[in-house]
Amino acid sequence: MNKLTKIFILSPHFDDAAYGLTLSISQFLKNRLPVTIINCFTVTKWTALPVEDKDVKSVSLLRSMEDAEYNKLFNSAINIINLDLLDAPLRNGYIFQNQPFQQNELELIEDIRKLLEQYVDGLLLCPLAIGNHIDHAICREAVIQLYKKMNVIFFEDLPYAQRIGEDQIHRHVHILEEQLGVRFINYINGLENCTIDKGHAIKVYKSQMNEEICLEIISHMNALGGERLWGEAGEIERLKSNMEHIET
Repeated sequence: MNKLTKIFILSPHFDDAAYGLTLSISQFLKNRLPVTIINCFTVTKWTALPVEDKDVKSVSLLRSMEDAEYNKLFNSAINIINLDLLDAPLRNGYIFQNQPFQQNELELIEDIRKLLEQYVDGLLLCPLAIGNHIDHAICREAVIQLYKKMNVIFFEDLPYAQRIGEDQIHRHVHILEEQLGVRFINYINGLENCTIDKGHAIKVYKSQMNEEICLEIISHMNALGGERLWGEAGEIERLKSNMEHIET
């Protein structure tokens, strides 16, 4: 089984990688696997909680600083790439996808696809787009177009995955399998040998996080016993082989 050399995480927004993959990121770094987070829609004025300055420049900077604070939990070992794309409310004024991709969204898919071809030379972790957030859907569509050219594993979008039933998650995955013409297995990257406190880690995103959202994310983790990844058997087994020699 070939060893992985680099991990790339496609994160629609500053916090999505942390919500879905904090345990995994911690374990990747313990295995000395270089981790790069590619944040896509980083020009924003969206906050879940009130902030003093609500203009685009201030909020974008605030969220970037929160992301840097998250990185400090890992001794700033994560390489972070911000693509500086406009997020959904600034583009078309809606957040959830209730129609086919619009022309500007198709252009974004193409832009992200080209950038991924430029940056990614390892395993790419991509959101499943559970929850139907248009920015997540755009990211996933870019990866779908590259799927046969890359090593890809998908992760569950949080807190959205906690808000639907297990049967709905499996149905969502099955639709993606049909679209790609593949079959997935899942792997739960568990809590054992994990020293990071995920609840503490995700709370650094103060403009986005309240107790209810935090509880949703941690409840999903506790119910699964970790973070669930989905991919073809070969990719999952290759990833697992790199997670078996974690230093404790």
